[in-house]
Amino acid sequence: MKKVFLLAAVALGSSLFVTAPTVAQPQIQLGIGADGRPQLGVRDPERERFERRERRREREEAERARAYEEGRRDAARAGRYGDNCRNITIEEEDRRGRLVTRRIRRCD
Repeated sequence: MKKVFLLAAVALGSSLFVTAPTVAQPQIQLGIGADGRPQLGVRDPERERFERRERRREREEAERARAYEEGRRDAARAGRYGDNCRNITIEEEDRRGRLVTRRIRRCD
């Protein structure tokens, strides 16, 4: 009888461990730092996604401000370059003989 209760307790306990959500949990990370010493850290995927979005937003705002300062006011408002732009296409052959196409956008 003790074996039956023990097996039931183990089965119940293991099912609790299996169904616990671990996707959004912070993770422990082990690694070697830039100075060559071992490091231990805690990684949070949600926080990293948030920080990436914030950095991208800050870069876009800086680009709009720079465009405004350079006199491209329409670019600053629209978030893209103005009408006085041209596309330059350069086709070259690389070392392996394949055709490589580069496109450059020049705006005045």
